[in-house]
Amino acid sequence: MVRATWTRRAFLQRSGVWLAAGFLGPAAAAPKQAAQRPNILFIMSDDHSANAIGACRQWLSPYARTPNIDRLAGEGMLLTNCLCTNSLCAPSRASIITGQYSHQHGVYTLREFLDIAGQETLPVALQRAGYQTAVIGKWHLHGNNTHGFDHYAITRGQGSYFDPSFETKDGKRRCRGYATDVYTDLCLEWLGSRDRTKPFFLMCHHKAAHGLWQYAPRHADMYENEVIPEPETFWDDFAGRPGAGSKSARIAPSLAELMISGKRGHGWPTGNLDVTGLDERQRKQAAYQKYVKDYLRCVAGIDESVGRLYQYLKDEGTLDDTLVIYTSDQGMYLGEHGFYDKRLMLDEALKMPFVARYPKAIRSGTISDAVVNNVDFAPMLLECAGVRVPAVMQGRSFWPVLHGKTSVHRKASFYAFYSNGVSEHYGIRTDRHKLIVYANGSPRELYDLQKDPIEVHNRYHDSNYAEVVEEMERQLQHVIGEVGITSDQLPGARSGGRAARSKKSDRVR
Repeated sequence: MVRATWTRRAFLQRSGVWLAAGFLGPAAAAPKQAAQRPNILFIMSDDHSANAIGACRQWLSPYARTPNIDRLAGEGMLLTNCLCTNSLCAPSRASIITGQYSHQHGVYTLREFLDIAGQETLPVALQRAGYQTAVIGKWHLHGNNTHGFDHYAITRGQGSYFDPSFETKDGKRRCRGYATDVYTDLCLEWLGSRDRTKPFFLMCHHKAAHGLWQYAPRHADMYENEVIPEPETFWDDFAGRPGAGSKSARIAPSLAELMISGKRGHGWPTGNLDVTGLDERQRKQAAYQKYVKDYLRCVAGIDESVGRLYQYLKDEGTLDDTLVIYTSDQGMYLGEHGFYDKRLMLDEALKMPFVARYPKAIRSGTISDAVVNNVDFAPMLLECAGVRVPAVMQGRSFWPVLHGKTSVHRKASFYAFYSNGVSEHYGIRTDRHKLIVYANGSPRELYDLQKDPIEVHNRYHDSNYAEVVEEMERQLQHVIGEVGITSDQLPGARSGGRAARSKKSDRVR
């Protein structure tokens, strides 16, 4: 099928968003809204590890070029224990807009559709309350699920890093350029055309920094003469932790082999890895350097987007009237434990970066270690907007945490993973400990995150932790009951019925 190529101005006009003269620049200051409800700018990247953000002050932070995200953190609050409930793109995104866990909204893996016609979701509730709503970028949710958006320009799957195509209310359209820049341009154009008598809710969803990692040409020389340090757990041997060691997405041999020969014979997009004369250990090190540099170049593009959106709102005079959030759909392994990708419930994949700026309610330069998860996003945004939280949402608003009224939100966050690439598993994480249960019968894992933050010592059978194990097992059962998940909905138990529930093959990535 031939798809038309449009300029971005024509693209928005064809999509039903007619632009006023001078739309590329900041508009005149918006009139005061009677109810003084905040605008909401929700910026979400894909697979952005908290370790790759300067403000998070982790091992890779000195090498992350994220001054604009760092500025948001300095002018707002940084959450250090924001966790996903299923570390995979589609399930995480479904949880964010529905406020529900996978067993409730039905998106367990990349296979299922999210059909939510007539349901109360985050955009539906905000639209009904008078917000003008839009989503632009990577959606990655198949099915009937764009309800509540006045405007959308989305990719249902991964989309392309260059010359991305979009689904709109008027059909498919394509825009020329690098995806991160294109998404940002379209967000700015929508902001310029919006009805300024209403508060806005804009979701800017980036494809970056998802693999295969293609950066903007302007960043090609970034890190060229640098050696990025390897994480402390790069050579992890998984002693006493066969469950964690079963993860298949390893820097070597899997990623290294792909980089050497290219995916499906088409070559690696940023150039094949030359390993001439290198032994096995050196190949792994070379693959890591290429991977992490390409990844960080993608992150640099995201940060520039954050800066452009920030500056637009500042020039328009609405920055301080806007709740600006930066997050990712989950974390990512950047060589930790020798891995890339996500999925496994160790902290690098479990933790989502989360920064929020809204000076009318959030004190600048604050950090919270309160345990929250992505099921809580929708209730928090609705409370912030003064909108009733629908009873169907399972999450709890953490607006009081951002508001500085409490430092405690959840005692434990529930996690359940149902897809491939790692053994199906579930568990809970508190501010101090983590319990992981594998569906394949691998030994359970208990980590003391205070004494062992890199998670290399399984304490489940350590007699010194007997009381901790007992308490974590009790908490796990309590949380299972609290979220309403039945035994036949837990990872492993429902695998046999998955094919019947799926409406699309695993080709959907």
